[in-house]
Amino acid sequence: LGEWVVAEGAVYDMWDEQRHVVDELPPLRRAWVGVDYGTSNPFAALLVGLGDDDRLYVAGEWRHDARAAHRQLTDAQYSARLRGWLAERQAVPEWTFVDPSAASFITQLWTDGHPGVARANNDVLDGIRSVATALDSGLLRVHRSCAGLLDELPGYAWSEDAAEKGEDKPIKRDDHSADALRYVIHSTAHEWRHLIAQQP
Repeated sequence: LGEWVVAEGAVYDMWDEQRHVVDELPPLRRAWVGVDYGTSNPFAALLVGLGDDDRLYVAGEWRHDARAAHRQLTDAQYSARLRGWLAERQAVPEWTFVDPSAASFITQLWTDGHPGVARANNDVLDGIRSVATALDSGLLRVHRSCAGLLDELPGYAWSEDAAEKGEDKPIKRDDHSADALRYVIHSTAHEWRHLIAQQP
């Protein structure tokens, strides 16, 4: 029916399309970017902003799926396209938090003069908790244009195999925008945690 259905064992079981997805964005006072780097896997970048209503908004998404496009991009091409996408949106992020394993891409962004490049905090479980807290409190909203993220979030689930071994691990599949979200939300947690108490 084209409806979002939360997966069994969902990581973000508080996800609710009616509550979390918006069609309009308020003016954004601050902005950050999260990047999950992929060569053969999809590359995902999310623009997250703090609205003048003191809520967080995933305001935009840029993705490149090399398999679907039948073309891989170089670090220089990714850097140029990321910067071009932000320029089109007239967005100047304070920080761009990149998958810390993507050392060559981080170096490329620095070389190209992209401002505020940082290695993302990649503590998976703490990052998931940060995103869950932002969603559950009503602080975080996602714009309807962010198709990749909206496709991934409902199906982002815990691994049953890992659970049987007493471990908490999400399934590593269809998680590229979800990882980009985790990078930017967890890396900026100190900037927004105080806003949770203000949510209705």
